[in-house]
Amino acid sequence: MEPSVTETDVVVVGAGISGLVTGKCMREDGFKVIIIERTGEVGGLWTYREKDYGVMRCTHINVSKYNYCFSDFPFPDDVADYPHHTDMAKYIVDYAQRFKLPELIRFHTKVLSVQQKGDRWEVTVDSVEEDGFTLRKEPQIIRCRFLAIASGHHAKPSRAKFPGEETFKGEIIHSVDYKDPLTNGYVGKRVLIVGIGNSAVDAAVDCATVGRCKSVYISTRSGAWIIPNYVFGFPTDLYACRAFFLLPWRWANFILECVIKLVSGNPRKWGLNPKMKALQTQPTVSPTLIHHIQRKNIKIVPNITKIEGNRVHFVNGESAEFDNIVYCTGYKIDLPYLSDDLRSKAVDEGSNAISLYKNVFSPAVGSNLAFIGFVQPASGGVLTMSETQARWFGQVCKGNVSLPPKHEMEMDIRQEKTEQSDRWYQSARHTIQRDPIVYNDQIASLFGAKPELLKNPSLAWRLLFSSCGAAQWRLQGPGRWSGAASEVQKVPMTDMMNYAGIAGLVIAAIILYFIYSFLSGVLSFIF
Repeated sequence: MEPSVTETDVVVVGAGISGLVTGKCMREDGFKVIIIERTGEVGGLWTYREKDYGVMRCTHINVSKYNYCFSDFPFPDDVADYPHHTDMAKYIVDYAQRFKLPELIRFHTKVLSVQQKGDRWEVTVDSVEEDGFTLRKEPQIIRCRFLAIASGHHAKPSRAKFPGEETFKGEIIHSVDYKDPLTNGYVGKRVLIVGIGNSAVDAAVDCATVGRCKSVYISTRSGAWIIPNYVFGFPTDLYACRAFFLLPWRWANFILECVIKLVSGNPRKWGLNPKMKALQTQPTVSPTLIHHIQRKNIKIVPNITKIEGNRVHFVNGESAEFDNIVYCTGYKIDLPYLSDDLRSKAVDEGSNAISLYKNVFSPAVGSNLAFIGFVQPASGGVLTMSETQARWFGQVCKGNVSLPPKHEMEMDIRQEKTEQSDRWYQSARHTIQRDPIVYNDQIASLFGAKPELLKNPSLAWRLLFSSCGAAQWRLQGPGRWSGAASEVQKVPMTDMMNYAGIAGLVIAAIILYFIYSFLSGVLSFIF
């Protein structure tokens, strides 16, 4: 029997935060939308599942609620600065309900293949059982004009391989399968965490506290700069602002490293030994890791050389025995439903790199295919970046905005790769890294939504010296929100940046005064 065919304007793959906001934006732009979701829930990784992808039981957002929210749907005022994953999951569900997004979603549906047929896309899907994997063998075809891949870059766990790993007598898992010490049976055990990103640190602290583990080690190949949740009484991400990014890169890095050393001490003192500058990597945010290192609850060790039974050897000559190993080694981009030809035009799954114009469009394919959320924020959250991408895609599909010619997009991609290689520490973790404010401004400027100081004079100071939150990209342009200005004003402005701005004005005034005095003296001498 031939598969049934459904016609629509837009298909969005994934009902996580990137997929939901894309569906919302495309419908608001007048398109008929279908969102495909493998599971029975919205939220993607933010949904806690004991036997499937999802967050750990202990997970809190490591970005404040001001910078990790939808631009026209702020968190309730009574939610903590750093929401727990249950708050985040509820927030996403509330967002979906508020904008009637569930009616667009086909739950328990898996994408099998994507093919381009002329100016249309044919997306072959099949229903799956409640487990999210078992196919019902009832394929259907959805034909659309525009396709958005919003399944994210956390699709496939990336696992390290070490000599002798097969001899380990305990359990080795990836962090995607770690939920909590009780669920995983780690209470009182000897646990080795491999990696030192946010998930690694969360798992290590969880094992050291809730799990009361006999020993907890973190093995890191490149070291890390650990940033606390709060600096001088304000959420750390609130210090990211346009004025900071206007500084020369080395100046900005010097300031950041000085602040980190001031509040936490030199990272080498704690064995963290970062191989990169603080602004060359995605920061690892933790309010308690240094505390647990100080108390000997967690020990930092370098990379693994080999595994012999339960004994793990490290490059500094140390070794220790463990019952469990958790690989917190990140994820890979995984798009198995794309043809080899189409996939090769957009991503290199081996290196986790992409060949996309502004991380969204493939020059070889054109404007009817967008990759939403394939970007890693250096500070702040991916949510605002996905939303800005989705709004841009909508304007392109409506014909209000055009993409540059193919050769210009390819040249831009090459230039950005060169700039990125100079800016970031070389690793698979940083291949799609971007600074959110800089990136969002860049994308928003392409469709008229970049906040401009002259058009928002009452907010000019905040737009320069505050992170301003997600609503700032709704101050003007398509999709302008009347409540944006008041939301921007609700975002706390740090004392440090406020004083820095005032000091900058005073210094500028003094310099201008001396220039004026000098010129006045010269002119009076001449005339």
